[in-house]
Amino acid sequence: CVCVSVCDCAFPSRRACLLGGLSLAAALGLSACATPPEPTAEQRQDALVQRFYRLVADGDFDQCIRLVSARNISKEQLADFEPKLRRMLAGAKGLIDSKGGLEQVEIVERVVSEKDQVTKLRVLVRYRDGNTRRERMNVFQEDGVWKVQL
Repeated sequence: CVCVSVCDCAFPSRRACLLGGLSLAAALGLSACATPPEPTAEQRQDALVQRFYRLVADGDFDQCIRLVSARNISKEQLADFEPKLRRMLAGAKGLIDSKGGLEQVEIVERVVSEKDQVTKLRVLVRYRDGNTRRERMNVFQEDGVWKVQL
């Protein structure tokens, strides 16, 4: 048995060698199945911002609008605001297209406002033509989900 020749010094018997090998395999198997840690609030905010800008660039305004919420207006008022929001998103897409598309979206500043329960972000948008633009975006949690605040 290869195990006996490899394990002679570590395990005194073939049985101990096999048990040691099984224990090692089980430990490695369990560590491979361990659940990854939950994303942090910052990671979730970053993912939201990246997804939002990608959806704007792709012209998927329906999905984009699902990422937007407003705390101070009702859902009915938000629905009434939707045509204006679509025009704003179309304008943003037009700007992205005129600059050759998105190169990168980076959060350069994050300020958490405990009072307002909102995170104020400064975002640096890099376009494929080499231009950049700094934008402000507020995000907050609504029913445990991060949303872009109007």
